[in-house]
Amino acid sequence: MKSLKYFISGMLTAVLCLMPLTANAEEVIQTNGGYSEDGLWYYNDYGDGTVSVVCQDNTLEEVTVPAEIDGHKITMLELDCFKENTSLKKVILPETITVLEDYAFYLCSGLEEINIPESVEKFGFQTFYGCSSLKEISVPAGLTEIEGYTFDGCTGLEAVHVDKKNQNYKDEDGVLFTKDGTDLILYPASKPGISYTVPAGCTKLEGYAFMANPALKEIRIDSVTEMGEDVFYYCTSLKSIVIPEGITMLTGATFGNCTSLESVTLPETLEVIGSGCFYNCLALKDITIPSSVTTINENAFLNCASLTSITIPETVKTIGDYALGFYYGEEEKPEHLPDFEIDADNGTSAFEYATKFSVKCTGGVTQGIVFVYIVVGVVVLVILAVIGLIIMQKRIQKQHELT
Repeated sequence: MKSLKYFISGMLTAVLCLMPLTANAEEVIQTNGGYSEDGLWYYNDYGDGTVSVVCQDNTLEEVTVPAEIDGHKITMLELDCFKENTSLKKVILPETITVLEDYAFYLCSGLEEINIPESVEKFGFQTFYGCSSLKEISVPAGLTEIEGYTFDGCTGLEAVHVDKKNQNYKDEDGVLFTKDGTDLILYPASKPGISYTVPAGCTKLEGYAFMANPALKEIRIDSVTEMGEDVFYYCTSLKSIVIPEGITMLTGATFGNCTSLESVTLPETLEVIGSGCFYNCLALKDITIPSSVTTINENAFLNCASLTSITIPETVKTIGDYALGFYYGEEEKPEHLPDFEIDADNGTSAFEYATKFSVKCTGGVTQGIVFVYIVVGVVVLVILAVIGLIIMQKRIQKQHELT
């Protein structure tokens, strides 16, 4: 559906709305578009009270979005309105704006200041993606919807401030939550501090919630029972974390590029370790996979250069390609980690994986059977020694008889 929306908006802009768009077999949406007198804005009237604008100059540093063009009240920043304008530093929005559409400020890396009027009701998908110079942003009382990854790539963001009258969202010391406090939506990437404890009432971390935070060394998430994808991706200072009981999945690259991560405690409720979950965790030396785990997806431990061995329980039934024992070589192709070993029993999925990818595996020798092997070896040696003694004794006796 989102792809269809992009296609429709793109077509409307491309043909300057000279062609009607058929929404379905019974309804035709008439559109009317044009340019402002100075040529800086193209507006599009959807005929339902929605009038969007797209900026035609991507070199501007300061912009004031008009409230009206040719008698049309502007209510929306269109898709890609300021897309990739790296010069843009300041934006002033009118009180008529209700929607900031998807990618409205996509990769506006120089954006430092923007006012969000009380009239704004929605932030679209990746609205502020890559706005790395933006330090603070205010959520007005009327905002009812924040789509996924709105602040993805806002690496300079220090705080999100929410109007106390807002019925859907709130902030606690600059951290963005749902109003009831159960969902942590965003911990700003550049928020000062090296440790953080998720409040007791929070049970869910939304996808990318802590992404690209360079300062946090310790995060406590004791009350959390659900986590979205890539939650701690690129938290380069994170050293240790305990995943609480109740978590069943680590989705996507949960700890991808956490290059300082040394210690992770996984819960006994965990079932799935996602693709690239621990990708490039260079400092990780040891990890215990609980017996509840059934799936380790591809690239899960790829490029964990300090991890020399791992024990895989027989409960694990699926292991994806290059999940264990590989790193990226000079040609950015998976190569075997030297001296890496999988500790697993014969006949298990881990043993089959090791065989398929030529990864060293104990094959169960060090797990109980080793004692039997030692006893058998000792018995064999004793028998051989006795036989040797008997043979030697007979030779000596025969030599004596001959003498």
